[in-house]
This record gives sequence, structure tokens and C-alpha cells, in this order.
Amino acid sequence: MENRVTSEFEKHLESLGSMLKEEFDLPDHAIETVAGSVKTVVMQMIRLMREGKSAHEKFFSDIILNSIDAIIGFDNEFKIFLWNKGAENLFGYSREEATGKDFAFLIPKHLLEKGEKEFLIKEVNEKGFLANHESERITKSGETKFVSISRFAVHDEQNQMIGSVGIIRDMTLVRKLQQELRERENLALIGEVVSSVAHSLSNPLNIISGNADYLLLNKKEGDEEHEELEAILNEATRITKSIRHLLNFSRPLKSNKKLNDINEILTKISEDVKHMSGKKDIKIKKDLEKNLKQVEFDQAQIEEALANIVTNAIQAIPSKGEITLSTRSVNGKTIITIADNGQGISKENLDKIFNPFFSTKEYGKGTGLGLSITKRVISEHGGDISVKSTQGKGTSFIIELN
Repeated sequence: MENRVTSEFEKHLESLGSMLKEEFDLPDHAIETVAGSVKTVVMQMIRLMREGKSAHEKFFSDIILNSIDAIIGFDNEFKIFLWNKGAENLFGYSREEATGKDFAFLIPKHLLEKGEKEFLIKEVNEKGFLANHESERITKSGETKFVSISRFAVHDEQNQMIGSVGIIRDMTLVRKLQQELRERENLALIGEVVSSVAHSLSNPLNIISGNADYLLLNKKEGDEEHEELEAILNEATRITKSIRHLLNFSRPLKSNKKLNDINEILTKISEDVKHMSGKKDIKIKKDLEKNLKQVEFDQAQIEEALANIVTNAIQAIPSKGEITLSTRSVNGKTIITIADNGQGISKENLDKIFNPFFSTKEYGKGTGLGLSITKRVISEHGGDISVKSTQGKGTSFIIELN
């Protein structure tokens, strides 16, 4: 473009010289002076145009390279040639590491098997764009990110596709907040139903327990009726305990927070649950960081929350195994890890374990509220809980407290 302007200008400059000579009969040196002045002005204009174009290009280049969102450029073979800072921050790969790679290395295996790569290519090739496609991507560290992907084709002056650009936004936190909101709404609804049912059951259950207790007074131990009444009383007691759990679950938590030593809590739990192993050969190991800072929490609530996890770990170990309780201080947070080498949790159940009333235990072995209560307690204390599990190898619960 610039060369064309210069060439055209040279032609017009020659025409200008001829016109000045014919019309005004100016001497050659005067014509050269005028032509030189005009040329200087025009060349200055071209220089300013060039600088303006360069500044304009740099402006847009800086926007792309420094965008918070990941912006990735692909050639026609879908190899990466542009990788901005947003992409570096989101995925953990440097520009040098990502450039030249096929974009499939960012897609989780299960999505590749479902045809995610082919879907993206088809959408861009046939429609020219793809807007707000929600999906998952894998970072350099192996973390799964929930993302929103927009992608569009880039064409040259002959309208030939020369590549495409993808804009990827991290939606992991948004997804997490949406999930928490849904859980809170569900818990509120479940709490109302549970409270109503629990109160409805309490009165008839008290009558059953009272009558069974009264009838036992007139029966001798060893009598068949004595054993039957005792069985009724034991089951009524178990149901009463379950109702108490239901009522506690449905009520708002009232916390009595003060500074506590989490290491002391874990040590107490490790002693309290020893009798639960029964005939199993289970070792409980402690890997507790020394001089761990105290954390403000309700001791009874946090103790119950952590004990629920340890109890589940004991039940997950068939006959012989280990449970490790560990603490660490990381970036001002207290990290508690409760790990076992038991049966593990299946992939399809992993997302359900914190749901109220979800249980894989035999009927009568639990209410399915233990981990729901644990998550609720941790959340009410401003903390976070996550789980990692491999079936056949074991499970780790990671709790973060501020």
C-alpha cells in the first residue's frame, strides 16, 4: 500500500513539474525547489501514516496479548501459532511450550473420545464461528477447568480461510458458585420437608418406646416376649437417633466459634474411633504439622464433621488398611487431609457423595447425611472441602480452613 502511494506520487510530481514549466515558464531550479518542498510534505504525511498504522497495530496487539481471557490463534491445520498471557495463566503452558501443538492436548480424554475436537473443527469450517460453547479443558498441572469457548474463522482478502481464533473464558469459579447456590436452595427445601416429617414421627415413636419400656417391666429376661420387646425398644432408639440427626440437619447452625488447635481435634478423633474398627486391622497414622496456627471454629461442629469422614474411611476399608490424618499450613490456610487406602469411590458416585440422603451403605447402616452435614459445617466456617478418589486404591478428603 505504502509503495503504491509513493509510486503514484512520483508520477504526479513529474506532471506537476511539466505544468509549472508550461504555465508559468519557471526556471528548472525553481521547479526543483517547489517539487522538493511538495515531496518533503508528502513524505512527511506518509511517515505519519506509517507511524499511525504501527501505533494502531500495536494497540490491538497489546489488547490481544494481555487479555485476561485466553486468546489462541490456530492455522488451517489447527496448530497453535498465537498464545497470549491469558492462555498462559489459564493453562500453565508458556508460549514456547504451546506454539506449534495441535489444540487437542488441552481437551480431556473423555471429551476427545466423544468427538469434541471434530465438533469444534466442523463448527468453524461450516459456520465460520462458534459462540459460548461450555466445555472442560485440562491444565498443565492436570487440573480440570470449566470453560466457555467462542471461536471464529479468519479469512484473507480473497475470502480464503487462513486460520481461526479461539477465545476461552475460565468459568470454574462461576460453575462452583452456581452449584453452591443450587445446593443451598435444595438444602433449604429438604430442611423444611425433613423437619415436618421428623416432628410427625416423634410423637408416635415416643408412644411406642414408652409402651415397650413399660411392658418390659413385667417380663423376665430370657422370655421370648422380653427379647421381642427389647428389639422393639432398640429399633425405636435407633430411629429416634436418626430423627435427631434429621432435625439437626434441618435447623440453622448456631456456632460458638473460638480459637482451637486442629491438631488436638484430630488426635482426639483418632483415639475416639479406635473401637469402631472391630475385627479390622486398621492403623490410624498422624502427620501433623508442628506449631500449626490456631483456627477459629466451633469445636463440636468441626469435630463431628471430621469424625464423619474418618468413620466413612473405616467403613471403606474391607479388612486391613491405613488412615492418615495430616495437617499443613499453606498460604495462610490450614489444610487438613484425611486419606485412606480403602475401596475408593466410583466415578459416577463421586459427584453425589455430598448430596443429602445419598448412601452406598446397606439399609439401616446410615442416614446418608454424614457428609452433607460435614460439607455444610465446613462451608458455614468459610472453608472448602474437596475429594479425590480412585476405585480400588482409596480416597482423600481435603479440607481448607481460613
